[in-house]
Amino acid sequence: MRNVLPTSELCHKWANQEQESGRTSNGTLFFNGSTIYSYGHHFAIAKHIVNEQGQRAVLFTQRDYSNTTSKHKSHVWMSCKNDNIIFCYDPAGSHDQNFKYWEQRAEQDGASKLPKARKPEKYLSILASIENKANIYASYFGIEIPETLKAILSIKDKSEFIAFADKKAEYLKAEQKKREAEQKRKLKEDIKKWLNLETSRLYTNYKYDFLRINDNRIETTQAVQIPLELGKRLYQSIKNQSLKVGDQVLNYSVNEIGKEIKIGCHTFTRSYLLKFGSQLA
Repeated sequence: MRNVLPTSELCHKWANQEQESGRTSNGTLFFNGSTIYSYGHHFAIAKHIVNEQGQRAVLFTQRDYSNTTSKHKSHVWMSCKNDNIIFCYDPAGSHDQNFKYWEQRAEQDGASKLPKARKPEKYLSILASIENKANIYASYFGIEIPETLKAILSIKDKSEFIAFADKKAEYLKAEQKKREAEQKRKLKEDIKKWLNLETSRLYTNYKYDFLRINDNRIETTQAVQIPLELGKRLYQSIKNQSLKVGDQVLNYSVNEIGKEIKIGCHTFTRSYLLKFGSQLA
């Protein structure tokens, strides 16, 4: 199997997923698995994806970087143009990033131009194009378009843009509240799966760690295992307040004791450790 290939052949290999990786002789265009890049992993041109319904598609970037990257995009497009192509800002990015891109483009290139536009249809056309791409993207992934983006895309004239500008802060606040609620819901779901031993580790930005019993050992959400007897002794030392900063738990140092107890890179609330420990006896 050859990994160094001419541009058109490289794109063909990627489009048909005929091999795991490949690159051009100068390395400016390459792919790893499902994603093909221009110049580096910071610029994904396109990515093969499959949604929850098993529908295949190709996410294709709307970004530009240089003349060479534009040529790369053209070659990639030709190799997959007959596939179900879904446009977005960054095929390797998050839904939030992609929607934020459309939100900025819709406001800056479309809605904000309407108040002084002699030919508003030009800017309404831009909004309609963005709306079409966002709807296709959201439908494929089975997700909702953020309220702020919906509000911008619904603007049809000067008065509606002024009304939106007045209420923009409210839209952003509502969207943030909705996002936080979804993050909490997702965290609860992930914790439940982890506690039920459905996953080996809990990947989250939540500041606190959790514990579970797994095969007669205590396991943290960072996949550190502690002998059950050691866990019982640690519980007693917290309960009788004999645990001190600098004490060792396996190879981890106790760094803080208070309402929060920090052991190595782990952070627990004192009340949580006492509640968990009470179940070990």
